[in-house]
Amino acid sequence: MKYIKWLISFASRTANLVFVVLLLISLSASYISPDKIWFLPFAGMLLPALVVANIFFTLSWVLRKRHFAVVSLLAVAACLPQLFKLTATNIGKPSIEHKEAKVIKVMSYNVRDFDLYNWSENVNSKDKIFQTIQELNPDVIAFQEFYNDTTREFSTIEQLKQLGYKHYFFTKELVLRNTDEWGISLFSKFPIREHGNIMKQPFKTGYGKKPFKGLYADIAIGDTVIRFVNVHLQSIYFGTQDYETIEEFRATQNLDEHGARSIVIKLKKAFERRARQADELKAFLNEQTKPIILCGDFNDLPNSYVTNTISKEMKDAFIDYGFGIGHTYNGKIPFLRIDYMLTTPSFEIHKFRVLSNKISDHFPIYMECSLGK
Repeated sequence: MKYIKWLISFASRTANLVFVVLLLISLSASYISPDKIWFLPFAGMLLPALVVANIFFTLSWVLRKRHFAVVSLLAVAACLPQLFKLTATNIGKPSIEHKEAKVIKVMSYNVRDFDLYNWSENVNSKDKIFQTIQELNPDVIAFQEFYNDTTREFSTIEQLKQLGYKHYFFTKELVLRNTDEWGISLFSKFPIREHGNIMKQPFKTGYGKKPFKGLYADIAIGDTVIRFVNVHLQSIYFGTQDYETIEEFRATQNLDEHGARSIVIKLKKAFERRARQADELKAFLNEQTKPIILCGDFNDLPNSYVTNTISKEMKDAFIDYGFGIGHTYNGKIPFLRIDYMLTTPSFEIHKFRVLSNKISDHFPIYMECSLGK
């Protein structure tokens, strides 16, 4: 009988240690670049589940009055800084009044080419996007996956000018027929004093590698010049067959080996490219002396190396003012927060919202902030 008890205790401790090690490996994905250890981002996605497993082990040992509970407890405690990035708990937080400073209203939106190809099967998609802009009336808008047609049949730039956004910077990553333009852009009601591109790390698209997926624009608001940054980091570019593989696995639990290999390879390449882009972006941010508002589609989770690197020493508007998980992706994989608004610490966040606007495959995000004294 003693032998059986010892065997059970040994198996429990071993299993506990295995889950502790797995948790610490998952945690390390927030701090070690995929360029160095490629599989870490896959482990990082399991962080919440592994935390729950270790909490279970902790409670199990506590109920049995065993000191071994400390092992999992310490591992979970080490994860707290990253866990706090996954959710925000600002329940009923009142809007902050700031009578002296100018309140700046900012919107960031991956508009998926304004639904040019009717992915949403809604012919009014573009009009609804502009309706959302009119309702929020932001001072500055950062667009990812921006599209413009210079023939005025789909002239988004002209429409934005009519709404008062006469100052803009548009980085064109692709131009076809001298009329169709794709890229990222930033539109403002206030004058843009200086602008430029900031990222050289390649961004792989269906049309090959494009170098510019990050821009900055210095905008004078009141007596202060603020450097706005807009980025769109590497997408995964799943194809139809990849989504079919995922759907088949969900329905039948049968995993197509060839399809799974294709998905893993695409994820691996995207993780590595985003990590290099994040390193380059952070180096740029570290050189700045002006107050910064950073908007973008990071295509990565809050506890990832990419987000952890970029957001270091910056304020996350969602964490500061949001509530819940703040998911911004409106695709086939739900509950993902991959769009962000970050500021330098000198800003005060007055409001943050993720709008449930199901026009694009991303939800628009909106912030009101001001520079503190």
